[in-house]
Amino acid sequence: EKLAARITANAPLAVFASRTVALDAFTKSDEELWKDSGKAFASLVTTEDYKEGPRAFIEKRPPVWKGK
Repeated sequence: EKLAARITANAPLAVFASRTVALDAFTKSDEELWKDSGKAFASLVTTEDYKEGPRAFIEKRPPVWKGK
C-alpha cells in the first residue's frame, strides 16, 4: 500500500515508461534495453509533466501531474 502510494505520486507517463522498460528487461538484450530506455526518456522530455517537476521544486510546492 505504501509502495503503491509512492509510485502513484510520480508523473504517470514516467511511471509507465519505467514499468515498460523494466518489463522489457526479461525479454530484450542489454543493447535493446539501452536503446529503448533512451527513446523512452527522449519521449518524456517534451511533456508538460517533465517541465512541471522542476517548476514545482523551484516554487516549493508539490507537483501537479497531468499525464501530458
